[in-house]
Amino acid sequence: MRIAFSGGLDSTVLLHAAARLGIPGLEAMHVDHRLRPDAAQQAAHCRRTAQGIGCSLQVRELEPLVPQANGLEAAAREARYARLREGLGAADLILSGQHADDQAETFLLAALRGSGPEGLQAMRPLRREEATWLGRPLLGLPRATLADYAEREGLAWYDDPSNRDTRFDRNFLRQSVLPLLRERFGGVGGLARAAGWQREAADQLRTYFAGQMQQAQGPVSGALDLGTLRSLDPATARGLVRHWLREQDLRPPGHERLGEFLRQVAAGNPGAAPQVEWADGWMRCYRDQLHAGAKRQETDIEIPPDQAWPADQPELVLADGRRLDRERLGELGVDPNAHLTVSYRRGGERVATPAGRRPLKKLMQERGIAPWERHRIPLLRQADGAIVAVLWPKLDNAGS
Repeated sequence: MRIAFSGGLDSTVLLHAAARLGIPGLEAMHVDHRLRPDAAQQAAHCRRTAQGIGCSLQVRELEPLVPQANGLEAAAREARYARLREGLGAADLILSGQHADDQAETFLLAALRGSGPEGLQAMRPLRREEATWLGRPLLGLPRATLADYAEREGLAWYDDPSNRDTRFDRNFLRQSVLPLLRERFGGVGGLARAAGWQREAADQLRTYFAGQMQQAQGPVSGALDLGTLRSLDPATARGLVRHWLREQDLRPPGHERLGEFLRQVAAGNPGAAPQVEWADGWMRCYRDQLHAGAKRQETDIEIPPDQAWPADQPELVLADGRRLDRERLGELGVDPNAHLTVSYRRGGERVATPAGRRPLKKLMQERGIAPWERHRIPLLRQADGAIVAVLWPKLDNAGS
């Protein structure tokens, strides 16, 4: 178990409480963003504190950050969690010290952005973090409770000076808005509870749209059928597309941009091919199918290198993760004892079929493979260079 340790109040209380519980394999990690002049001082404080608590500590420095479309804070958060995940697996857990006041801030920020239930649910107590898990065991406790614990146990924590910079939205809420809400309403626990209700609503919507997805999946792997999408009312269509994008780890576009794109899709004008791009990704229509991808992948058109498959090698792992098994090559009409090569389309290829040799481009068009995906389709070639099989997507092993 690894604790994200900034040295602040919340992570100090979390580390101390976890160590007192005697959790086996406990370690702390401090990620130095190298964004402030006091970064080395903060790291030194973390080392002293962890040593005093009796817990091992790793300190990791980040490379210079490249701001994302949604800001430097988002870039820092993504880089920090990437470091926290290093060396951990699917059964491991990262613990972070966010508390109920943080939850209230996150809820308010989402509300001010006009978010729906997915955003208004704020932070989940437990969720997947790439290949591992992220837990927030203090999420139900207000900051005042943590401060009482720290005072009772004689704990010292690092006061990050950047937390007082009200140029950042979260700090503005923390310094200027939440104190007024506490004074007027006696606390902000209601905001955290509201986030919990939104989490229930988000889970119910996921279940609903998972069922809708079964009806809307197109014949091409990962695509949505535009005919089904056009049959839905606008609100359901928006919800389904948002769900579909999140299933691909894509943050959906804003409400207005998504609504305008789906309005164009619903119009179904002959010859029109609506498409949309936003900070995180893109969507395009092709042959009555809706496709999506990450923005960074859109400019990555590098063709994977050829892979030799010697006759004495029983299996081969493709660039897309599929495994080819020689015992199954006979099902494709391919000699299982032949020396083969896996290559990719460069243009002009022809493939032997029962109807004779046909252009690979034509076969891809007939299967509805979008132009921007065609260079990713693996091809099996024999020693003379002839294509003996096309490994179409949507297959778990050797294709046809």
